[in-house]
Amino acid sequence: MPVFNKDGARYSSFQEFLSFTKKKDNAPSFTNLFSVSLNTPEMLETTELRLSNDISILTDYYADSVNLPSKQMTTGQALVVGSGFKYATNAAYSQMQINFRMPRDQHTRNLFETWTSMMSNDADQYTKFYDEYVCKDMYVYKWERGGGDQVYTDPKLLRSLREAGNDFLLARKFECTACWYIQNVFPYNIGSIRLDNANAKTMTMSVSFYFERYRFFSKNQREFPVPGATGGADDRIDNRFS
Repeated sequence: MPVFNKDGARYSSFQEFLSFTKKKDNAPSFTNLFSVSLNTPEMLETTELRLSNDISILTDYYADSVNLPSKQMTTGQALVVGSGFKYATNAAYSQMQINFRMPRDQHTRNLFETWTSMMSNDADQYTKFYDEYVCKDMYVYKWERGGGDQVYTDPKLLRSLREAGNDFLLARKFECTACWYIQNVFPYNIGSIRLDNANAKTMTMSVSFYFERYRFFSKNQREFPVPGATGGADDRIDNRFS
């Protein structure tokens, strides 16, 4: 039988908490500073809507907010003599949603309208094959202030800046600290847009996505997919799905 052990109780000290949070990696994380990267679905590869250049920038910079998916464990229950207990059976995921600011040419809207129309055409009721219309890889990266490499790396220049007292030029780049890798994504709902002559606001559009599964990576994991890196990242991620 477990017994009460007061020596195992931890006393929470405010000063200890302040000291703990001053360490860079223990400081609170904020909901801003993120980036979004989508791969082009196979059926859009040969169209002008291929996710590259301007369209890729639009879907990243104009991503105003992201509702990341939740994960819930499904369970079964075993009834025995005395108290029953639950056991894990599977994992279930919620859908995810991205809210986009709209450019004047409505290019972002056109991307998702074309994607969904080609996915399932309401003129002939034909639906594309799953592998043709899903986005194989979506990445949502979380950034934090001041933890990355220095903006200027030349030793002579850094020494000159320090001697001149230009500390603001010694700032560091943002550090990528986490990544959500979402596999086989496709849009299932394009939200309505309200036009209003009474109030001039920037136009936004919400897009909801279904996906197959996701993996979460923190910066200290070996499989962490480096933003903008080419080669090797997919192999490391595949190990997490096996």
